[in-house]
Amino acid sequence: MATRGKSINLFLMDGTPNGRIKCTLANWTGVAYKIPRTELDKCKGRDDLSQSGVYFLFGTSDQTDDNVVYVS
Repeated sequence: MATRGKSINLFLMDGTPNGRIKCTLANWTGVAYKIPRTELDKCKGRDDLSQSGVYFLFGTSDQTDDNVVYVS
């Protein structure tokens, strides 16, 4: 069985890989965003981010210092 490739498009919204990133996958209608907490204010008023979706908030537990994720 041959493996079929797919194309991922990463748009660096701030022009840097450490800033906000918009990700699209060929032949998929969804969009993924990576937005650092420090950049959230820059996203206010964006129509594309006011739609319903699944949100993942990544961080570190204050009690255990373990990596944690909150899914909303």
